[in-house]
Amino acid sequence: MSKFAADIARYKAKGNSGHGLWLNPAVWAIAFYRLGNWINVAKPAWVIRMPAKIVSSLGNKFCEVFMEMRISPRADIGDGLYIGHIGGVHIHPDAVIGRNCDISHNVTIGVAALGRRGVPVLGDNVYVGTGATLVGNIRIGSGVKVGANTLVISNVPAGATVMCAPGRVILAPRTDWPSAEAFSENDAERQRVAL
Repeated sequence: MSKFAADIARYKAKGNSGHGLWLNPAVWAIAFYRLGNWINVAKPAWVIRMPAKIVSSLGNKFCEVFMEMRISPRADIGDGLYIGHIGGVHIHPDAVIGRNCDISHNVTIGVAALGRRGVPVLGDNVYVGTGATLVGNIRIGSGVKVGANTLVISNVPAGATVMCAPGRVILAPRTDWPSAEAFSENDAERQRVAL
């Protein structure tokens, strides 16, 4: 349950607290996912597993029917998950999502059509915008930003920003740029020269 504590810490870091935090339906969906995932991974004794499985199943069904959020307990999601709004979130049972990812509403992470196998694997610190669809056997690198209403059907390198349908990398991380420290030194030098 330490992953759920990290999820809650992300919500608190974004300004959610008190009643607003605990009455947030996205937090409920994450809680029921974490409970179901714990049952699948930890495989506790049946005395604990059976009542927990009933609560988890009812909670996940409630989220699916009333909030239209289906986060499969079999999905592998790292700690620090943040779902900004409820509604339309569907995560496939075989999906892998890294740590500290942000997922907006109306997002699908799952299989592609036409019999193609495989599901997306997302790195750490990935942002998935509203209405985005990530399908197929693809890899999304760490630090990627997926724009709203983007269809991603191919691999995306770490640190890139991808938009459009089908998704195209519109901003790739440049390795030939100087570091932040170099910018600071150059700015200080320019300021001295200007004086």
